[in-house]
Amino acid sequence: MSARGSAERSGIRKKPYALICQALLERARPASAGGVSEGAPHSSTPLQCEREEPARLFRRLGAIPRSWPAARALQAVPQVIGRMAADAQADPQDVLAAVLGFCADDGPTAVCSRTPQCSTCPIAAHCDHPGRRPTIKDLPTTERPRERLLQSGEEGLSDAELLAIIIGSGSEEETALELARRLLSRFGSFRSLAGASAGELSQVRGIGPAKAAQIKAALAIARRYAAERVGPGTAVTGSEQLFRYMREKLHGLKKESFYALMLDTKHRVIREEQVAVGSLNESIVHPREAFHSAIRESAAKIIFVHNHPSGNPEPSPQDRRLTARLCQIGNLVGIQVLDHLIVGDETYYSFAEHGLVSADESSA
Repeated sequence: MSARGSAERSGIRKKPYALICQALLERARPASAGGVSEGAPHSSTPLQCEREEPARLFRRLGAIPRSWPAARALQAVPQVIGRMAADAQADPQDVLAAVLGFCADDGPTAVCSRTPQCSTCPIAAHCDHPGRRPTIKDLPTTERPRERLLQSGEEGLSDAELLAIIIGSGSEEETALELARRLLSRFGSFRSLAGASAGELSQVRGIGPAKAAQIKAALAIARRYAAERVGPGTAVTGSEQLFRYMREKLHGLKKESFYALMLDTKHRVIREEQVAVGSLNESIVHPREAFHSAIRESAAKIIFVHNHPSGNPEPSPQDRRLTARLCQIGNLVGIQVLDHLIVGDETYYSFAEHGLVSADESSA
C-alpha cells in the first residue's frame, strides 16, 4: 500500500504535504554539511521514531487529530512523514531528519519547539496551532484587502486597508491590517502620515526603515498626482481652487517656500516658479526675482503663494509689507498682482479676499 493510501486509511488529515515538506527540507539544508538529498525516494530502511516531538509538531499542524492519545499519535508519525516524502518526491529519511531538527527544543533549525516560534515559522500558513497569530492569509479571500481591490476596485476599501496593501506584511505581533490601523490611530490621517519623517514612522513598533520608505514613497506619489491638477493652460478661478492645489505641494515642508504663478489675460496659468525658500521677508523675496520670469513670459497677471510651516496661515507683519511692496512693483511693470495666498494646514489666508491687494486696473 502506498504512503498516501496508508495515511488516508489511518485517519491522517489532508494537508499540502508537498509544500510543507519542501519548506522543512529548505530549513534543514543550511545545517547539513552535504545538503539534503531530493528526488525519488530511494531509502528502503523502515522509518522509526520514538521521540514525541514530531507528534507534537503534527498535532499543531493539524495532520494528527489532537484527540488521539500519545501512543496512537506516535505510531502515526512515520505515516505522516511517508506521506510528505511521497508527495514531495523526497527521501523519507531526509524528511525525518528535517522534522526532528525542526521540532527540537534547541538547535540551528529548531522552530516548532516546546515554545513555538510561530512568527518565523516557514509552514505557519498551513498550521492549526491555536497559539499562532493569524495573518492576512488566514482571512477568506473576499476579506483580504489586496484581493478585494483587484476584484472590486479601491472604492470599497477603508483607509487602513489601503495602507495595509502599501505596508505589504505585518510584524511578528500584528498583521499588516492591524499595523495600518494602529498607524492611522496614532497619526490621525494620511496628511499627518505624509508630514511625518521616515525616522518618526520607524519609531512605531513594527515599522522599520523599509516599511517607512514604502509609506513615504506612496504618499509622495499621491501628493505629486494631486499637484498635477493645475498646470499650464488651466484657468485659476479663485483662492479656494488655488489653495487645494498648492496645499498638496506645500504641506509638510519645514521651511517657507514662495511661488509665483504667471497668468495670461484670461487667468490661465502660463508658468509656475519657485522664487525663494527660507524665512520670507522683503530681502529674501526680492521683487526683481519675483517678477523676472513673469516679464520674460509676458504674463498679464501674477499670483504669489507661500506656506507657513506652523500650519497657521495668519499673515505676519513681514508678509503684509512684502505684499504691499509686490503690488507696487506689479503696478510699475504692468503685471497685475491678483492675490498673495498663504497656505496653512487646513485653511488659507487670501490678501485679495481681505481687500489688501491693490492694483492699477489700467495695467490689467
